[in-house]
Amino acid sequence: MRYEYSAQLREDVHSAVQRAFQTAGIVNITATAEQVRVRNLAENVALEDIEYLVLKAAQLLGAAIEFDALGNGLALSGNDDVDGEEPAISPHVFSQPASIQ
Repeated sequence: MRYEYSAQLREDVHSAVQRAFQTAGIVNITATAEQVRVRNLAENVALEDIEYLVLKAAQLLGAAIEFDALGNGLALSGNDDVDGEEPAISPHVFSQPASIQ
């Protein structure tokens, strides 16, 4: 893990976390970190390092957090096996989780 990050990257993390918290009421650590990483490709910072920064920023705000890979379509439902056929990629649309606050 790196410890020296540019002011631009740190500001981008902070604003992205605030924006996510204000719009959704919850911060998706993985999705927010990926957005920040793509906007700062020239910095060459690993996604895991940005996820750590996003997590810390969300904790400082007291925001609800989630670690969700479902939003990018990587998860399958696992219930598509019908009559012994090969399971197909599910076209299901997953709803956003509700806040329990």
